[in-house]
This record gives sequence, structure tokens and C-alpha cells, in this order.
Amino acid sequence: MDIVIAKSASKHGITAESIYSCLFNNRSDIMLENSLYPTTLRRLVVGFDHRGVALEIIGLEDIERNQLVVIHARKLQKKYYHLLREDAHEL
Repeated sequence: MDIVIAKSASKHGITAESIYSCLFNNRSDIMLENSLYPTTLRRLVVGFDHRGVALEIIGLEDIERNQLVVIHARKLQKKYYHLLREDAHEL
């Protein structure tokens, strides 16, 4: 799958290197509802970057193009801490 990082993903100062690191070494990858675009899945990815910083990433997965467009990346909010556990799979 191709990964594209949208300009909006850098709003909170998270680098492309950190985003890629978190995506490939995630602890949770959860599909969220996306009723606006039926062929696009919205994903919440939680994990650590290469420096050990916990991040949350939101991406839009375009099934037809086999592409994930990262639209949001920031340091992990407290409400998502539970998703760092190995056995966490739900919000």
C-alpha cells in the first residue's frame, strides 16, 4: 500500500519520519466509520515513533487506489492511552 502524507498531517509538528515509524510499528490500527466516502476507510493508528514518542495518526485508506493518505498526526492524547496495550483493539 502506498502512503501519502497530506500537508495537514504536519500541523502539530510531527515529521514524516515519525509518521512512517509509527505506522510500521503500531500498537493499534482501528477502522473508524466513514459514511461520507464508502470506498474510503478511516483508520486510527496508535504507536511509537523512532524516538519512543507515542503518536496518534488518522489516515484515509482508499481501497481502489491501494493508498493510505495520512491527514492527522500528533502526540497521543490521554483518551487513547489504553490503545498502547498489546491486547487493545477497541476505542
